[in-house]
Amino acid sequence: MSKIAVAVLNRKGGVGKTTVSVILAQIALIRRSKVLAIDLDPSRNFSDALGFMKNYFKASLRIKDTLEDDDAGAPEEWIVIDCPPNLDEASKHAIDFADIIVVPVRPDFFSLSNLGVMYSTAKRAGKEKAQLPLVKVGYDTSSMSKIANQLIAEREYPVAEDLPLHKRIPYNITSGLVWSTGLTANSRQPYEKLYEKILKAVDRLQDGIANINEVWTERKEEELNDENN
Repeated sequence: MSKIAVAVLNRKGGVGKTTVSVILAQIALIRRSKVLAIDLDPSRNFSDALGFMKNYFKASLRIKDTLEDDDAGAPEEWIVIDCPPNLDEASKHAIDFADIIVVPVRPDFFSLSNLGVMYSTAKRAGKEKAQLPLVKVGYDTSSMSKIANQLIAEREYPVAEDLPLHKRIPYNITSGLVWSTGLTANSRQPYEKLYEKILKAVDRLQDGIANINEVWTERKEEELNDENN
């Protein structure tokens, strides 16, 4: 597989940013990819969470707290960057560096209200809108979730996946366990689908596809067969 650099960013804290970063890094490690984890958030929760697992993953995991241009030549297949909850120079560098910028959002106005600034910043860095997919965290049938979904649709923000809130995952991460410990296959599925969608999205973007729906919508098997024939 080719190298993939993923930054996880939202200007608001408490939206699941570090949790998503840890899960993506651990799924890549479990699937035998080497991972460079870059922790730009001063809280260092990303470093701490992965540090608990360092002996388990051994040489496949490298952790650092700075992003440098020459990291593009790092030997790892996956680079996962956990960004601070702001658009400081470190976050802007991550936007410029990453292939995909994953944006976790909760169903509230505070985690959605700053998205316009993020997309404008990314556009100035030469990024397509399709490179900044939202990951909806904890959306349900509440009126607030419905309003948030309507806002996302109206502004045509790309959506990579809908992740449920699962109490077991934060417990696992803070207890030094693999994120999926004790979860059923159904509970793991949305997170594993997000990982797979990122892989496919990078391939599609490299093929010159920029249409949001084509990049992030799962295509039927017969459509994929047609492309291969």
